[in-house]
Amino acid sequence: MKRYLLFILALMMVSIGDSLCFKANIGVSPYEALALTFNYMSHIKVGTLTLLVNACMILFQVTLSKQFKIKYVLQFLMSLFFGLVVNAIVYQVLGGITLQYYQSLIIEIIGLCFSASGCGLLVALNVCVFPCEGFALTFSETFKVDFQKARQVMDIILVITCISLSLSFQCGFALREGTIMAACIFSPIMGFVQRSATKGLSLQN
Repeated sequence: MKRYLLFILALMMVSIGDSLCFKANIGVSPYEALALTFNYMSHIKVGTLTLLVNACMILFQVTLSKQFKIKYVLQFLMSLFFGLVVNAIVYQVLGGITLQYYQSLIIEIIGLCFSASGCGLLVALNVCVFPCEGFALTFSETFKVDFQKARQVMDIILVITCISLSLSFQCGFALREGTIMAACIFSPIMGFVQRSATKGLSLQN
């Protein structure tokens, strides 16, 4: 029970962190940038678009694995929760707030710290992963490719897709200075939290 309560807490941390990064509007990670680019193009709420992108990743996993697993249901529930929280924070809680650039930088850093810490805790708990990592893992298992390489190639494809869409539809760029900030601080924070949480959980067991 404690593990699942921590799982919900970690998911909430990621949802809040990503919501702050969306609100800061100075760049997000390549995966989140796809939903944000679609948001610039269509003005559909970014949480809703994130849910749709995640649903596509789940369908890709089902197609590759050629079977339906309970983890896909958990991934969808995670995505649904994430999308609802993002929409609530971005459009209701913070919807009427206008940020100056220095405030956006502060919000971005806080959001990245929340999101990275939540992701590190999710990895340590090993209950369920987000659909993007799930797809990369299924792809690596199906085609016998290293997971890290599969995830890197996925990011490269996402970056090219987002830039192409932004140029083609002349909409905003979701890949900006915040993306560089994420590349610098996200992994170290996530790794530190993951190692600390893993050690703490093993001591309890």
